Amino acid sequence: MHQRDYLLRLIEEMTRMFGQALGLKEKKKREQLIVEWDELLQRRFRISGELADKLPAEDIIRLFRTGERLHADEIQALAIVLYERAKLEWERSRHDNESSPFGAAEVPRYGESMMGTDNDETIYILRLMKSYELLLEATSQGSDRRLLPVQDSMEAIYQVIKGYHIDNRLREKMWRWFEKEGRLAEAEDSLFEWLNSEERHHPEQAASRYTQALKFYERLDAMSDETLLEGGLSREEVISGREDVSKSTAWQMER
Repeated sequence: MHQRDYLLRLIEEMTRMFGQALGLKEKKKREQLIVEWDELLQRRFRISGELADKLPAEDIIRLFRTGERLHADEIQALAIVLYERAKLEWERSRHDNESSPFGAAEVPRYGESMMGTDNDETIYILRLMKSYELLLEATSQGSDRRLLPVQDSMEAIYQVIKGYHIDNRLREKMWRWFEKEGRLAEAEDSLFEWLNSEERHHPEQAASRYTQALKFYERLDAMSDETLLEGGLSREEVISGREDVSKSTAWQMER
């Protein structure tokens, strides 16, 4: 009961701050809201914005684990806070520096520390990737998505980060999550990105990845045509994808 009351108070506080952020244009108000998000991090999660930037997502997740239990709703809330804070920080940097709109670009490998990084775009993208990984973990562990604008936030983050280099570990979580959500075409796209990256950078691990890919197609084979179409794939596309993986697997074994 105490945990639930704590979470509801947190949601109420965050909802109020969402309202403040709507249509926010004045620099002074933006600065104040950034301060409030930082205070919320300290007060509710006992973590500073600076520490949140330094810690990799897996370390943050450990902070929300009690024995075998993962506090998924709290991780979800933290991820949304970090996302809202990242947006405000990015808006501030663009306002101060009059930065031009950005597009696909090379950023440091996700998971590395942001210490020493002075590029505003890089910091923003890495923050979004961290928020996204936390949301993937929370939702895959059964967080209550009705409490916060989780789906909208995840989709907005995905649309920004998909044009950037995505670390293999995060990419794997993405394709598995897309599959679980029934977004099969996106799962397949992310799967092939993951496979291609592993083949280029970690050829010794590629065989294991292709084995997992074949199991993915086995699961798709067991689905009805209607389910596949709902997920954005036709039966013909599944057959073609499986053949591509099978050829790559055979090639790997011959090496």
